[in-house]
Amino acid sequence: MKNMPYEIKQEIRGYAKLQIRVVDKYLKIQVMIEEYGVPVKNLLSCADASTGAPPKTEALAFINNVEFDDIVGSIKEIKDVF
Repeated sequence: MKNMPYEIKQEIRGYAKLQIRVVDKYLKIQVMIEEYGVPVKNLLSCADASTGAPPKTEALAFINNVEFDDIVGSIKEIKDVF
């Protein structure tokens, strides 16, 4: 078996540190949103508006998964749920 190059180990360590920061930031955002009385689940999945359900968007899920094209548009969608 070959040894893993040191550069790859360093990149993985850096990636792990970034992931920890991302999770910390997400948890902080979650608490802030919940403090305003908006359930975070309303920002992670959509519902059929014709059912009378509260407004929802998948914008936060798209941001979490880096699947957004326009951060301003995603923030607007989240704002609309407030």
